[in-house]
Amino acid sequence: MIERKSMFLSEYTSLHAAGSAAGYDEPEKIQGTLTRHDIAETISERCPGLSKREAKKLVDSVIEEMTVALCRGETVKLHDFGSFVVRSKGEREGRNPRTGAKVPIEPRIVVVFKPSPNMKGTVNGDEGGERQRPGRKKGAAKNPGDGDGGAFRNN
Repeated sequence: MIERKSMFLSEYTSLHAAGSAAGYDEPEKIQGTLTRHDIAETISERCPGLSKREAKKLVDSVIEEMTVALCRGETVKLHDFGSFVVRSKGEREGRNPRTGAKVPIEPRIVVVFKPSPNMKGTVNGDEGGERQRPGRKKGAAKNPGDGDGGAFRNN
């Protein structure tokens, strides 16, 4: 089993920045999988009044609630993390890789994860995942009248 050190995101991003400044590519990464058990353990460590059993119940409840919402066809959006979206895939034609024969692929429903821009930035080490609204360039005006000397204002 892989030993995991619980770490706040701010700690990770500062380590990442310190590693880059010192000439290192990245802080040491753990190869493995984060499990429900790992999440429950971290929660119980960070919340002193919560036992491991209660933390596990909490994690299970959150995952169950997300699953139920997805089964209803709802999108599950977690701010600064990403969204789980239910998509329908239509019937299509595929090929058997061994024989090359055409094979029909039945229509199905899939769940897709779309990371938020902040999550992408954090994972890529871009200044701690600086907040930026999608579709807007840094420094761009929020409203058409912003930064134009008041040309659109009703004075």
